[in-house]
Amino acid sequence: MGFENLQFWWTFNNSEEFKNLLDGTVKNEKSEPKIRSNIDPSRIEMAGSVKEKKNNISILILNLEFSDKGKYTCRVKNPKEKNAQHEATISLIVVDKLVKVDNTVTIIILSVVGGLIGLLIVIMLIKKFVTFIIKKTQEKKKECLVNSSGNDNTENGMAGSKAEQKATPKL
Repeated sequence: MGFENLQFWWTFNNSEEFKNLLDGTVKNEKSEPKIRSNIDPSRIEMAGSVKEKKNNISILILNLEFSDKGKYTCRVKNPKEKNAQHEATISLIVVDKLVKVDNTVTIIILSVVGGLIGLLIVIMLIKKFVTFIIKKTQEKKKECLVNSSGNDNTENGMAGSKAEQKATPKL
């Protein structure tokens, strides 16, 4: 659908005050936003660009202060959509310094869990290897038993075989 003569405005709201920060227009999709009013041009700038990122009318707050915490709302009115209005609200929290999270406990827990999993894998591999060796040695023992009991000396004519026990012919 697109837009033409789009109007936008940014407002700030916290528990103490409400103020209009910036408002402007965008002629069409190929033109840059034009600012009509800005409450503090030294601290609030247009960060977005229609050319770089389609339909971006973001703002940038410079030299952030604790008093800047609150809700920032961007409202847009598009005449091509029968003056339909859209809005998005962002809550800004300002902190003194980012607190670095101590990950030592997490690293210890992950190391222990990883070590246990690795140990289980090693134990399972050793078990498989031992059962494989036991199976192979049992197969060799069975082969030896079959070979030793399978010698039938009747055909070879060895001493004590049935071949020698033939009756001699009577004359």
